[in-house]
This record gives sequence, structure tokens and C-alpha cells, in this order.
Amino acid sequence: MIPALAILLLAGPLQAQVDRTLPIRIEADSATLDDNRGISTYRGGVRITQGATEITGDTVTVHTPGRVLERMTSEGRPATLRTQDPQGREVRAEAARMEFFPTEQRMELSGSARVRQGADEFRGSRIIYDLRTATLEARTGDTGRVEAIFTPRDQAPAPAEGAR
Repeated sequence: MIPALAILLLAGPLQAQVDRTLPIRIEADSATLDDNRGISTYRGGVRITQGATEITGDTVTVHTPGRVLERMTSEGRPATLRTQDPQGREVRAEAARMEFFPTEQRMELSGSARVRQGADEFRGSRIIYDLRTATLEARTGDTGRVEAIFTPRDQAPAPAEGAR
């Protein structure tokens, strides 16, 4: 089932940042594999890495019916994803529950969901991120509202007075 994880980690825009030749490493306190049902569950401080991409959770369940990755669910306090976007900016996501759907190239976060890209951040009770289109949909947060924080990019300094 390990090769199916490679499909997840190489999906969408993250593909530019992950070298397909790098090994996938899974660390957990315990693992249960059911090849007939296509389900593997990792428990206890789960950490999955491939290159600069890291997924963590208290429990990670991988669904691979017929050895095809259907989805991966990470639950934790919080479950996290860390990687870099194609521009080299750090991307971090966290929530009580994260579901990844590689065929649709979609990530769903629920329970105190947060996505940070560089200095920008989205917060809500539920965030759906489409990797193909780089679009995000956020729903009400803990305050009853969605929060978005955009940090202005560095601008070129204004010319000195009198200089032309």
C-alpha cells in the first residue's frame, strides 16, 4: 500500500516540490493493514514524509480499494500538512480532521481549520482546497465568521525626493 501514498504526495501543485525518487517514510506507534478491504490505519504520533512534504496526525487512515488510492484521512490535535508551493513559500494546513482526495486533487479540512501560505492565512470551521484550480472555499469559523489575513507584499521603495 505504500506506493499508493506516493500518488497522494505527488498530486497537484505539490508535485513540483516533491522528487518522485525520494522514499516515503511512515512513522507511527502502531499499524493495521487490511489488504482485502484496502484500508491501512496508522496510530500514535503518525508522521509521513517525502522530501519537503510532511503529514502528521494522531491517526491516519489510508483507503486503497483495489490498490488505488481513494482517500487519506488524518485526525489529530491537530492533524497537519507542511510543504512548499511552486514559488518556494511554505504552506501549512491544520485541522482536527483532514481528508485528501487525490483523484479530484482536493483537500477538506474540518474542525478549527487553518491554511497558511507564506504570510497569508485562512481560518474557518471547514476549508475545501482544490489543488487543480488553486481555489479555496471556507465556511464559518469559531467566531461564526470566516477569517482571511492577507499580508501586503514588499513594494519597491519610493524614489528619494528630488531624484528623477
